[in-house]
Amino acid sequence: MVERFLDPRRPRRHRWRWAALVAFGLAVTLFWGSGFQGWSSAAAPAQSSPAPPTRLEPFGRGGDPLAPGVLQLGVYLTVIDDINLLGNQFGAEFFLWTRWAGSAATNPSDRLTVLNAPSNNDIDRFELLERRQLGAVSWSLYKVRCQVAMPWRLNDYPLDRHHLQIKIGLENPLVEGIAFKVDKAQSYIDPDFILYDWSISPLRIDVSTLSLKGRLGLPDEGGHDVSSRPVVDLSLVIRRRSELALWSSFLGNFLAIGLCILALIIRDSRDDLILGAVFSAAGNSIYLAQLLPASALSGFAGQFQVIIYVGIVYVVIADELLDRVFSSQAESVLRYLRPVLLPSYVLATMVSVYQILPSNLYS
Repeated sequence: MVERFLDPRRPRRHRWRWAALVAFGLAVTLFWGSGFQGWSSAAAPAQSSPAPPTRLEPFGRGGDPLAPGVLQLGVYLTVIDDINLLGNQFGAEFFLWTRWAGSAATNPSDRLTVLNAPSNNDIDRFELLERRQLGAVSWSLYKVRCQVAMPWRLNDYPLDRHHLQIKIGLENPLVEGIAFKVDKAQSYIDPDFILYDWSISPLRIDVSTLSLKGRLGLPDEGGHDVSSRPVVDLSLVIRRRSELALWSSFLGNFLAIGLCILALIIRDSRDDLILGAVFSAAGNSIYLAQLLPASALSGFAGQFQVIIYVGIVYVVIADELLDRVFSSQAESVLRYLRPVLLPSYVLATMVSVYQILPSNLYS
């Protein structure tokens, strides 16, 4: 077959076409196969979480005693679901336990809430499962189910990653005299939990502060903040497994590229192939518009679609020039013009896509 391809008696335009197709196939194989780092780890577990402790220390051992006015919190995260890109939210379910060294009457555990979860009747309330008095420590266990507000950043879709954060604090922002402490040793994600289509980092739990910038109707005493309250932050990073979303999200665009290549290879009428490329790209645009918010189309997804449409326009112009403008010209002009169209389209498309690749690809 190689001798047939290199046969000097074979028309030059055929050699140009096959050379361009072979180059394009090799480039696509190398580029998509080794470029996207998610592909190499397709068989990796969907999450990585620290192993749970083999033995739980009894209260009062292996840790500092609780000071008066200090509430200790720990979390066992069981579910992350309902990732809603259009609604800017995600769902979470977890067990929360608290330890309070004061009296049961002053225990603030029942006043805890998820601060960045929009109120939805009783769905974001803490369900008390059990409460025990262990010596001087009041231990409480809650089950929490909430919908957390999340401003997604989808400029790098489908190579996007997100920092999920759940803020737990007191419902009343004016409560004073209570400090938070976190139980990092026993707070983690359920090892059996799998978040399909995403890889997930270990859970982090820390104490931070949250200030209100308004006075809430109180007299102005010259300060800008009415309160600075402690907050427990649960945070984890999820990263989309790009190999699962790449082909399904941009299948119409890839089909449009293939139809454009065929339109440049076939010498006869190519109007049906060009029309098919237009419908494929348009269908892909409609699919992404229903899947992603409008802000995401300003990133990689939107720019990739622009490249596809510009390529279709290029093929249309080339088709019109060959069929109408140069149809009456000498065959020598067409002989030198036709072999240039396909390599130039392939090269321009690949260079343009390379220029808009997200920074996450190499991080």
